[in-house]
Amino acid sequence: TRRWIITSPKETRTAGHGWNLYVVDMVSPLTLYQEMAEYSQNYAENNPQSQSLRHLLSEAHLLVRTALLQTSKRHQDSRGDPDEKMATLTEKQELEEVFRQNCSQLGDSFSRGSPKDCHLALPYYRMSGLSVTDVMSRNRPLPGSPHSYGPGFLFYLKHYLFEETDETLSTETADEVIDIFSQSEPSLLVTVCASPCMKNVNPARTLQILQCLEDTAGVSVPLTITMATMMLHLGNLPQYTELMERHAEMLLVYGFIEEPRLLLHDGGGGGKKEQVCTTALARQLANSQPGLLVAAMVALHENSKVQLEQADFIFKELSCDNSLQVDFWEAMLMASSQDAVIQELLFRLASVYIDRLTNTISNTTSKQKSLKSAEDLISSCSHFGALHPWLTVLNPAQMSSSQHQEALHKLQALLCGPSLSVGTVVPLLERLSEETTWGFSLHLLCATRRQQYDWSIEKLLDRCPQAVIAYANHHLQDKHMALWWTKLLPELCDRTRAAADGSILLSVLNETLVVVAMETSPLEFLELVPDDGTASYFLPYLLTCSQRNVMA
Repeated sequence: TRRWIITSPKETRTAGHGWNLYVVDMVSPLTLYQEMAEYSQNYAENNPQSQSLRHLLSEAHLLVRTALLQTSKRHQDSRGDPDEKMATLTEKQELEEVFRQNCSQLGDSFSRGSPKDCHLALPYYRMSGLSVTDVMSRNRPLPGSPHSYGPGFLFYLKHYLFEETDETLSTETADEVIDIFSQSEPSLLVTVCASPCMKNVNPARTLQILQCLEDTAGVSVPLTITMATMMLHLGNLPQYTELMERHAEMLLVYGFIEEPRLLLHDGGGGGKKEQVCTTALARQLANSQPGLLVAAMVALHENSKVQLEQADFIFKELSCDNSLQVDFWEAMLMASSQDAVIQELLFRLASVYIDRLTNTISNTTSKQKSLKSAEDLISSCSHFGALHPWLTVLNPAQMSSSQHQEALHKLQALLCGPSLSVGTVVPLLERLSEETTWGFSLHLLCATRRQQYDWSIEKLLDRCPQAVIAYANHHLQDKHMALWWTKLLPELCDRTRAAADGSILLSVLNETLVVVAMETSPLEFLELVPDDGTASYFLPYLLTCSQRNVMA
């Protein structure tokens, strides 16, 4: 018997779109492109979304792009013949024109295509050189057409609005953008309104659309802030205030974190990073709610949405003096955990406080009150230390202005705190004279931070002996306790003996002997008594010392 082997036919693969081969040297690229463009019209009329049309346009794109590169190279290499150079330049310009035309056609194709390839509309529209208004007009649905805006067009428009650009849309175009998103993606309306290119949008009309969104989607903080911004553009301050008071300050801060462009925009044009500009809302907050503005900027910095230099630029733009900027630095110091940022802020604040004390800058007499007093900073920020008790003796009861007084207390608190690097501040303090008691207190704080206790004790005994005991009680402890009898006691004995009126020194000496008697043994105490000292004066302290040792 014969066996028949029957093999099943192989499955044919689905036919894909192949590439055509063109002999481009026989026909000029421009001529060939024109023929391809005419041929593509047949596909466009029958099925604008066909793969065949997109395939043909892509082939034309490669053809023109290759020719453009070759022509550009020839133009660069042509040196001698001016006619040849001009002809090459003309050809290059013609190729650039058809290249932009081809890119716009490809953008149109992808703008209404499937969601899978819709993102390709963005690069082609960008290469086409079309303005956003032109792109919108090319994608506008025909009257009575059931089709809406394509996913590729919406993808392009979203990217355009999310980018910082110098272009500003006209009122008509901006209103149309609002309409597009209110129909297609209402959830993006806040982001759309915050775009810098939308500054000409009709605020009254937009407010109605936002109100409808709130009625359907519910209240949200960014939406409320956006509505308040529209009220601000309309000049309706009572309604603006009512909207801003809907939410607590912290919730408003979270709203700004969610949409920072409600407060600030990049300068656009690819400029320097610090080139930012403020919105009308930020300028209003600077006048009416500076605390909210400062809190929002701190939050934006801590969430990496604004840099320190950018924030500085903003506050310089908003304030005729540096008061808001200093408020921002103080608030940043409370929030930041980055050591480099902390040290930079500490130096800046110390410099400003010294400037205010020396009155070397014209705006030191600013009437705007600081958001945080020295007491507020001491209680809420670990970098500001509580003022040492002995400073109350040196600090004047009243200074030339409240701002001077505040600057002094804040600078003293920084020097009493653990974080400020004294070495960076000492050169700045040279501008402050030691002749005033408050100026002397600052130099004394620096010396104390450097543990120059011998010098500090001598200076205090020279200038303000009544503060010595408070100083010693605070600083001469633990490993520095011995300075009570090795430095302070001998100095007091010598000065009391030489003083014409030693009542203050004698009182200080009495208190010093009380401490020495509590910390030394009787034998050590006897060795500390000066050879020419009056025995009856030192005897009660020696007795106290002996009794303490017996009880121990």
